[in-house]
Amino acid sequence: MSSLKAEGTVKRAMNIMHNGLAILQQGRVLVTDRLHGHILSVLLDIPHVLLDNCHQKLSSFHNTWTRGLKNCRLADNAEDASRYVMELLDEYGDSLPPRLTAADIKEKL
Repeated sequence: MSSLKAEGTVKRAMNIMHNGLAILQQGRVLVTDRLHGHILSVLLDIPHVLLDNCHQKLSSFHNTWTRGLKNCRLADNAEDASRYVMELLDEYGDSLPPRLTAADIKEKL
């Protein structure tokens, strides 16, 4: 019985993940204050702005691992985040990476 329960849990988790990925890809530029939002944006090549928090968790991660990315900006406040969104929209224009459907994402995983 425990394997059946785990299978159901895995299927539910996969559905949640697919839905989340589809939501992330609906916009042209993502603004996030979550590390997983940043990581998924990196993996999906989505232009994004990191809005750091008082613990500097995002800036520490970004400065250590993803500082060289051209499609990512680090903001300390909402005003800077808004300015960076406009920069990314100007920079990428219509050349954003193609968006994948939930079915396409499932096939790649």
